[in-house]
Amino acid sequence: MKVIRGISRFFVWMTMFFIVALMLLMVAEVILRSIFGKAILGSTEWACMLLLFELTSIGAAVLSNRMIKVNMVTVRFSAKAQVILDIIMLTLCSGIIGLVAWRQFMFAMKSMSDGTKYVTLGLPQWPFIVLFSLAYAVGAITTIAVLIRKIVNAAKGNWKLEKELEELDPVFVFGKHIPDKLQKLMGMDPKEQQKEGGDEHES
Repeated sequence: MKVIRGISRFFVWMTMFFIVALMLLMVAEVILRSIFGKAILGSTEWACMLLLFELTSIGAAVLSNRMIKVNMVTVRFSAKAQVILDIIMLTLCSGIIGLVAWRQFMFAMKSMSDGTKYVTLGLPQWPFIVLFSLAYAVGAITTIAVLIRKIVNAAKGNWKLEKELEELDPVFVFGKHIPDKLQKLMGMDPKEQQKEGGDEHES
């Protein structure tokens, strides 16, 4: 799980970089058009790619429980029913995301063999597609990791814990500052955690 968290954080930082790059591109484009009457070559293609690169943080979105969901009905179910539904949905999602990653990889290989390039930029398409394929593969593996955690906790009867967590990975989101409520559900002692944190701070 540590490896998955590390890779997900890497894609989060990458996404932040792409957002900053997109912002700077837009500012530069407006200034050049307004003052010099010229545009940046391939600015439209760059803007589209930079915007799409935000999708590379799908693994982090799963661990942060930030995936779009409509639960107006399921919130009325018991904790056990909600966890079982989560397991079913995560199984389907991991398969679909994995399939998308595989199809993207195959498309990247075809693009590389055909020598397909972006019209304006003249850059090959396949490296960008491979990046998306890798990001979605990480998303699929992340979903499977959360699915395994849910199955294990379900087998132990920890229905209330998984109901509260949903897809959230407390360590990824909170680090060492996990809320007391979640610590108790996870069988951790909040006071002991605070003491360890204080000892580390003093050292």
